[in-house]
Amino acid sequence: MTSSPSSPPTTRATSTASVGVVVCTHRAERLPELLEAVASLRRQQLPPTSVLVVVDEGPDLERQVRSALADLATDADPAADDADAATDAAGPPVRVLGLGRNRGVSIARTEGARALDTDLVAFLDDDAVAHPDWLAVLADVLVDSAVLGAGGRSDAVFLAPRPRWLPEEFLWTVGCSYRGQPRTRARVRNVYGGCALLRREVFVDLGGFHPEIGHRDGFSGGGEEAEFCLRASAATGGVFAYEPATGIDHRVPGWRLTWRYYLGRCVAEGRMKARLARLGPGSTLGPERSFAVRLPVAIVRYLLAPPAGVGRSAAFGVVAGGLAVTVGMMLDAVAVRGGRR
Repeated sequence: MTSSPSSPPTTRATSTASVGVVVCTHRAERLPELLEAVASLRRQQLPPTSVLVVVDEGPDLERQVRSALADLATDADPAADDADAATDAAGPPVRVLGLGRNRGVSIARTEGARALDTDLVAFLDDDAVAHPDWLAVLADVLVDSAVLGAGGRSDAVFLAPRPRWLPEEFLWTVGCSYRGQPRTRARVRNVYGGCALLRREVFVDLGGFHPEIGHRDGFSGGGEEAEFCLRASAATGGVFAYEPATGIDHRVPGWRLTWRYYLGRCVAEGRMKARLARLGPGSTLGPERSFAVRLPVAIVRYLLAPPAGVGRSAAFGVVAGGLAVTVGMMLDAVAVRGGRR
């Protein structure tokens, strides 16, 4: 992975910059959602130059994705019959890149960015729908040449009743925006990978996301965004921004709304945070420390005046989630001492 220092990027004015979008997918059951994600990109106020669907799985799923995209293109344009370059009169070309097997979201997104030739690259989750102004608003943030990338809100769309014990502060466990994030445009340590726009040349030149960090088969941890953004900022002197004025609607299935998933995700996050602290400078976990300081206030708030849709049991959710993250950090430390990491 390359990380040689360089001067701040000089990507041309965003109004004329080309934008490519990478959508990674790895589950056949998400095909209908993938098609909705692609359709949302055709409704963008700032149309992308191209869309690339990266199939992070074997040839069978790749064939299904190609067939589904070809059907989508045919619905929009009866003359279209090739999923490698599916277009409609108002939409961008949609191509497919198959990885042959599951290699994890970090590698999938990096390979997708490498396969594009655009100035900017956006990442969208396959179970999300982008707001119509998503690319336009994020591109406006990148008019500032010091900004390497920007992310927006990830609004939760619950496909099953939301548990009353699930705290607003821990909605990150299901890939959504959470209480405590900035309410206006702000500089942040890192963006969220499923809702982000980056300068592609910087991303590719620095090697993209770390291949051993992030969601992959059998592991639900994240952290690839934080590791990359810290590395990119150190190498270029650039910054990252959060713009809550736009974003995506992110579906949350019922299987993610269980104690088992919640605690497992928190443990995985703790392990990732510990690893991130080893890889980065001493200030790496500054946002996490600020988050932890606010948790006692959250517990009191849930006990005394829980917001609509959340019960007093969310106070226990905060305690359990915080403890699970701590357990994850301890497990990582044990693994390091045992020579397993």
